[in-house]
Amino acid sequence: MKMTLADIQRCLNGMADEGMEIPVNAVRTDSRAVTSGDLFVCIEGDRFDGHEFIDQAVKAGAAGIVASKIVQADVPVFMVRDTTVALGRIAACHRSMCKARLMAVTGTAGKTTVKELLAEVLAARFPVAKNYRNFNNQIGLPLSMLKASEKQEIWVMELGISLSSDMAELGPIATPDIAIITNVGPGHLLGLGDIEGVAKSKASLLHYLQPGGVAVVSMDYPQLWKAAREIIPDPVGFSTMDESAPFFCLFLGPGQYGSGRFLLRTPKGEHEFEAPFCGEHFAENLAAVAAAAHTVGLSPQHVIDGAARFSADNQRFCCRPEGSIMVIDDTYNANPLSMRRSVETARAIAGERPLVLLLGDMLELGEESAKRHHELGETLAVIKPEAVFWKGKHIADVRSAYPDVAPLTTPEDFAENWKNLKLDDAVVLLKGSRSMKMEEYTKALRGVLQGERP
Repeated sequence: MKMTLADIQRCLNGMADEGMEIPVNAVRTDSRAVTSGDLFVCIEGDRFDGHEFIDQAVKAGAAGIVASKIVQADVPVFMVRDTTVALGRIAACHRSMCKARLMAVTGTAGKTTVKELLAEVLAARFPVAKNYRNFNNQIGLPLSMLKASEKQEIWVMELGISLSSDMAELGPIATPDIAIITNVGPGHLLGLGDIEGVAKSKASLLHYLQPGGVAVVSMDYPQLWKAAREIIPDPVGFSTMDESAPFFCLFLGPGQYGSGRFLLRTPKGEHEFEAPFCGEHFAENLAAVAAAAHTVGLSPQHVIDGAARFSADNQRFCCRPEGSIMVIDDTYNANPLSMRRSVETARAIAGERPLVLLLGDMLELGEESAKRHHELGETLAVIKPEAVFWKGKHIADVRSAYPDVAPLTTPEDFAENWKNLKLDDAVVLLKGSRSMKMEEYTKALRGVLQGERP
């Protein structure tokens, strides 16, 4: 880090005491991770209070403490009203001192993939920082920014929201030079309301653009495009539907072993290529990345080369053959938009091969839960999988549109009974909301396919 305790004090209180020019090595919210010279920020959570671990942090060598309660410590203590807000403010100050350009990515689905793919593309020319996986909330975002250095010219940061007030807290931390909004769909409806509420909440990121900043927004979602243009009259548009869009990408079909063929059209020309991922949703990701990369002077070839190097996260539509069975692990999370896209893409990959789906409830949908699960059932009726297994209380809602859904037993029982399906050549997709822990079924299935006992 580039900051000192004096910088921290000025950032939080506007002025610094004498003798505070002490370097800060890192900012920590977990006392177990504190080492000599770190700043410890006491975060109050639902299950813990960081103020209770100050002694442990000081013994580990903390150079200073940020607290919202009166505490005693043998190191400087910076008192604030809200330590989470203070953490964000410190991150914003650090970014300002590093003079880095920040690209912020948000959207209902695909934002982590866009962040990872964009970072891969940018890395061909720039030193790049990014947040780890989806560390994208009021704690994860600032900690990710604080881990970035002044040597990294571009920081690609993902922002995730589940409440209508979240962007008002994340936006001032990020203050992006370039804001990318991938899409909107029925995700986190419990906290964001309806689709229009989702669109307005996501688009509100554009209020926090730096002067002269650029908005990169999907044109394929009318509510989002309208909400964005009310803030930024001329955003850079990308699309998978409108061929007249400045940045357009089309999914041409599946290749072998989970790859896909794409057509990418930008102001610099048209290109067809194959990439190690598959599906219409990846066309959307590529269009977004091409538009964002263009703003910093990168060409379509940089996008194509970056896509070729890209490796999917183990739980984000990761395709791995296990003998004659293709296992698609997309278990990290699920909402109606991402679930439909994953199911449809799995169908495209399967082609004439049998398609087996192991799915779990989509959560945080509020009053629309039954409706959205019924709609998924309608999608299943169209794609006609060989078999569908469901974990969760919404199985009846899915069955109301597609009756042929079996309840999932334990991962061990499912693996034990896999052979009874008598599928020697199939594609298996596993997906559900985070708390459904569908990855346990992936592990059990792969184990039995690799010859292990379930």
